[in-house]
Amino acid sequence: MAAPSRRVVTVVLGVLAVVVAVAGIVTAVTAATAPYRLQVVMPSALGLTTGTPVQLAGRDAGTITGLDARGDQAIATVELPTGDSDVPLPLHAGTVVRVESRSVLGERFLAVDPGPATAAALPDDALIPAGSAQVTLEDVLDALDPATRSHLASTVRELDGTLHGREDDANQMLETAGPTVDALGAVLDAVGDDGPAIRELVTNAHQVTQVLAQRRGAVAGTVRDLGTLTDAVATRQQQLSDGLAELPGALDATRNALDKVPDATDAADPLLDDLRPAADRLPGVAGDLRSVLGQLQPTLAQLKPTLQAANALLGDTPGLLDRTHHTVPQLTEAVQRSAPAVAFLRPYAPETAGFLGNWGNFFSSYDSTGHVARALFTGGQTTLNEQPPAPPVGGVIDRTPAPGAAGGQPWTDANGDAAR
Repeated sequence: MAAPSRRVVTVVLGVLAVVVAVAGIVTAVTAATAPYRLQVVMPSALGLTTGTPVQLAGRDAGTITGLDARGDQAIATVELPTGDSDVPLPLHAGTVVRVESRSVLGERFLAVDPGPATAAALPDDALIPAGSAQVTLEDVLDALDPATRSHLASTVRELDGTLHGREDDANQMLETAGPTVDALGAVLDAVGDDGPAIRELVTNAHQVTQVLAQRRGAVAGTVRDLGTLTDAVATRQQQLSDGLAELPGALDATRNALDKVPDATDAADPLLDDLRPAADRLPGVAGDLRSVLGQLQPTLAQLKPTLQAANALLGDTPGLLDRTHHTVPQLTEAVQRSAPAVAFLRPYAPETAGFLGNWGNFFSSYDSTGHVARALFTGGQTTLNEQPPAPPVGGVIDRTPAPGAAGGQPWTDANGDAAR
């Protein structure tokens, strides 16, 4: 009986050893995979909930697993996984925890900046104070004065009355305006990074509202003018509609005209082909013209004195024309006055010409010194120079005509007596 008892004891001891080893392994594995926890103390946990993300060194590394209150402080339990090799755990003294938000109205999160590795390690469930590096909506509202808060509350009530019964339309509008809301969120995020800028913005907005309140009449006039403008636009809407209705016809006419352009260009191709030989000859003609122009250059240079003289002559021409303008009327008057005398003397032109001819023949024998030089030629008598001229048939020859008889104006003296 002793031998079986020893065998049972040995088996039991072996089983117990295995159980202890397995329990040690399980405990080691559990300790190795258990999350690293911190207790973050903050003045307020407003906006934080269970599951709020925790960022370690700028990347998501854990969440808030619990919230508790101790006196006037809030305690947030933060769990960080230990299986991630990129997360340096445990954290060390000097670790800073901040409550931040993605925008003024956006989601909040905890940002953890690890302390230096040379500092003492923080044990599990260590208490770390937290602050806030972001401007919250509550801070913005706290910065408003009572008058601005009153106006803001009135605006919110009016907005609530406006949206009452139109929630679906508002939701649809918000869904449609998603990109705009994202852009606005980015703007608010940028604005939320600077608390003093927010306060200055609110102060300036308050000043603007005060100015608008003081100039309420001008604002009302602007609104009335805008209403008048919209009425005028509405009255012109029909004219605009008529114009748009005529636009398709005009576009069709334009399209028809443009459709004819290819035919015109096709018809112009033969003409351009015919003009191509002449265009090819233009360089040679231009070369010939260059030599001609070179030969004309001396001639043009010689024309310069002529042009200068003509310029001087044209400069004197206005004065000459002015003098002629004054002289011609007087000359015309003199000619008009001499017309009766010329008309009277015209019948005596034959006698005057004969007198001048006889006078010249009489003195033609004298030279410049007054001597007479006349040659005498004699000849026999002929019928031509000895016989008197025969009168024409039916006519009479008057050998002593009175002056002016040839022109039908017989001579009379100053007393009206005829020639004797």
